[in-house]
Amino acid sequence: MNSSFPEVDPVTPPPAPVQVRVMMPYLVPTVTYVLVGFTIFVYLMQLLSVAVFGYAVFNIGWLEYYGARFNDAIRAGELWRFITPVFLHGSITHIFFNMYALFSIGSLLEKYYGHARFVLLYFLGAFSGNVFSFLFTGKNGYSLGASTAVFGLVAAEAVFFYQNRKLLGSFARQ
Repeated sequence: MNSSFPEVDPVTPPPAPVQVRVMMPYLVPTVTYVLVGFTIFVYLMQLLSVAVFGYAVFNIGWLEYYGARFNDAIRAGELWRFITPVFLHGSITHIFFNMYALFSIGSLLEKYYGHARFVLLYFLGAFSGNVFSFLFTGKNGYSLGASTAVFGLVAAEAVFFYQNRKLLGSFARQ
């Protein structure tokens, strides 16, 4: 036979196509659970401090007084205020939406990045968000909440999906 087609064995069927499926790694997002639990605990302590001590200083509770991002206090050297605001919240609605976002985004990212890198991403987002908030608000700037850390996680998720878009396929496009 003088043909350009290779000979096919009629007895052996061709191999079935291989399907590659991207599976999420199995990892319990314990850091996410701990962050949500600790933040809720701190919020309950905020409520308790207001109930017990009243509105002691500047119309806010003592936990907020010692942990919220006050620009004047940061300028005075209280640099821990770049991290502590992520554990403080202004209302039940505020903490609910932040913890819902942290749970939704955090449990997925912690599975991909692992515990240690996830903690680093969370606190790096919290720190950098509060630094930007400090730089771009006025002299008497004040803030609290986990939004800065959650926005950092959203950015990390976007980078992760962009870097792995070929591997993740339609899952990344969702």
